[in-house]
Amino acid sequence: MKTLAKLLFAAALVLPLFVTDAAAQSTKQQIEELQEQIRQLQIQNQQQIQQLQQQVQTLQNAQQQSDQTLSQINQKQVESEDAWYNKFMAKYDSGFVFESTDKAGMPFKMKFGILAQIQGYVNDTDDENVATNFRLRRLELSWSGIAFAPWFYYKFMIDPTSSQLMKDMYFTAQYVNTIGPRIGQWKVPFNKEELQSSSALQLVERSIVNEQFSLERDRGFTLQGALGAHNNFSYAVGIFNGDGINGTSVDSNMLYVGRIQLGLGGDGDDKFDANGTYATAKDYGLTPNFAKAPTFVIGAGGSTLPGLNCDVKEPNGGACDRIAALEMGTDVDFSQITGDIMFKMPWFNIEGEYDGRWLNPSTGGQGTAYDQGFRVQAGVFLLPKTFEFAARYAYIDYDTSGSVVPPGVSIESSQWELTPGVNYYLSKSHKWKVQLSYSFIRNEYTQNAPDIDENIVRAQVQANF
Repeated sequence: MKTLAKLLFAAALVLPLFVTDAAAQSTKQQIEELQEQIRQLQIQNQQQIQQLQQQVQTLQNAQQQSDQTLSQINQKQVESEDAWYNKFMAKYDSGFVFESTDKAGMPFKMKFGILAQIQGYVNDTDDENVATNFRLRRLELSWSGIAFAPWFYYKFMIDPTSSQLMKDMYFTAQYVNTIGPRIGQWKVPFNKEELQSSSALQLVERSIVNEQFSLERDRGFTLQGALGAHNNFSYAVGIFNGDGINGTSVDSNMLYVGRIQLGLGGDGDDKFDANGTYATAKDYGLTPNFAKAPTFVIGAGGSTLPGLNCDVKEPNGGACDRIAALEMGTDVDFSQITGDIMFKMPWFNIEGEYDGRWLNPSTGGQGTAYDQGFRVQAGVFLLPKTFEFAARYAYIDYDTSGSVVPPGVSIESSQWELTPGVNYYLSKSHKWKVQLSYSFIRNEYTQNAPDIDENIVRAQVQANF
């Protein structure tokens, strides 16, 4: 018993030692396992950190490349904006317009326009063969605009179908509306019918009065301008060669011309058109129809050319033919007056013009001839802005007094014209239209010479763009 008790006592003393050692070994193993887990996590985290750092570097490289690309694009845009071809604007505005947009650079604007008219006619004149013909009536190519300064205007126009290729070439310096100079070749500021654009004629051709009394185009210098709050009053005075279109003055007998005009009412567009054939407010331009509101315009003009010698200088119109018919010689004082009135509204328009001419020879006992003429013209729209009926009456009274006409000479004593017509405006304006007219013209003579009648039918299609 004593021996058993000793064994039990010894076991009680040794057993805790074995348990403590086992527990110590288990804790160490756990620590090692935890440390291994920490090491594995550190390895994994380091790998993730490296992956994330690589992604960050990749994104940074991409951002840097993007910034460089954007910088290059911005630089190219700046360089492109500074390029000359990005400082111009092209558009269509009643013609092809090429305009500078560089506000800091030189102002420049050019409008290119084309007026094309193709005409067919039948002319049955007494004692002549009946003539049937197609012709290119006009092919006007024009360039106009500003250069160097917003107040310096130019215009250049040619017509390859005409015997006179050069039509217009002039400069206008209109720094203020009230006064500005113009120099070059253009329509002389005289009678209204001639100053109307060929693209805006209400009938296919102008009247016999215009053919006889107009001064058409010439080379010279004028002062022009407009007065009034709405540029109602306009004027032009100048000096010209007096030798007609593309003519050259070989003497010092010049053509002096002036015109004044007053306009009332209108559409509200009172901007001064300094580069127009006759410079005036746009409301009071000389187009005979297409008014948006009632418009009234009245004008007058005068011209003189002292000492006209038609052997060396021939102004446009019928003056030199008349001087030759009256056998007045080579030194004739030539003067003219004109007056016109126009009223137009959206559906109706009417206008009238009077012209007078003095031919005063300086030699011999021959008297001064005074020839005069007038025309009345009206139109009514049967369909608004589309279909129009128009008509014109024109009359010329030639001076046939005994002190003017040489004895025994038969000359024209009078001439009159009646012309009705219809217009179809495809563009609801003068830009694109078809016209048809019939003219009866009678020419009467002195010395019981027979009258000569003309019957002319004309049809014309026009495109102006």
